[in-house]
Amino acid sequence: METKAPILKQVVVFLVITTVITTGIYVWMFTSSRVIGAMHGCFMYAPGVSAIITSLLFRDKLQNYGWRLGKARFLGYSFILPILISLLAYGLAWTTGLADVYGDGVRNYRWARMLGFDLPVPLVVGLLSKMTLAFVLTFVFVLGEEIGWTGFLTPKLSRISSVGVTSLIVGGFWAVWHWPALIAGEYGYGTPLWVALPGFTLVMISASFLRTVLRLKSGSLWVGVVLHTSHNVYLMGIFHDLTAQQGYADYLVSETGVLTGVVYLIVALIFWKLQMKEVETAGEL
Repeated sequence: METKAPILKQVVVFLVITTVITTGIYVWMFTSSRVIGAMHGCFMYAPGVSAIITSLLFRDKLQNYGWRLGKARFLGYSFILPILISLLAYGLAWTTGLADVYGDGVRNYRWARMLGFDLPVPLVVGLLSKMTLAFVLTFVFVLGEEIGWTGFLTPKLSRISSVGVTSLIVGGFWAVWHWPALIAGEYGYGTPLWVALPGFTLVMISASFLRTVLRLKSGSLWVGVVLHTSHNVYLMGIFHDLTAQQGYADYLVSETGVLTGVVYLIVALIFWKLQMKEVETAGEL
């Protein structure tokens, strides 16, 4: 472990700058008559901008963020893991009758309309439209967040703390960073806060474990971008839209769902342990 003080100072400054910028954006959102796309874009780029400002203040090299793609298998893990988690969580809810499959949301995707189709479209067209166009557009906005989380914060903390501590800190801040939007009803699925806040926090911390392991193994910030994009498109998007929004479905299977959080955590911990076995003598994790 390196000397903690200089790195902790950078981490604290980053968190403070991110909080200040985000607070300004929240004030903009909450005092406006309606929330527009520009607000969401600014919100998602706040961590990246904060990271760059912090690096410039401390004369830290932006090249250290991990701009190289790294090995393809880690990008593959980043893409597949949120889909696997979605299949397990939503599949369990569907097969046990805790939630029902419902395709109308997918058949009415605006992404298909943006590609020139008249809505509703066949289910497969709706799915493909979100898997392509939505993935690309989401990727662009997610990059703003992940420059901060994967490019700056995760590697900084991992230099002075363990995978577990790093994941808890990054995931915890990531979750709390969203809390005002959840509380104000600008984000989430309308579930009661006593379910939404702990469920969402569990999901974010679990995803943070995957991000930390993938970042340390690959040395690339792109694993975080792909992981986050796949999470948004599949877990938050496609699988959620294939589920009937009735009864207690959103209490269980959504980004704020308790079942999703538990499955996410189990998969993240298993993946961490499997990756540790590969490098147990190399000291990478």
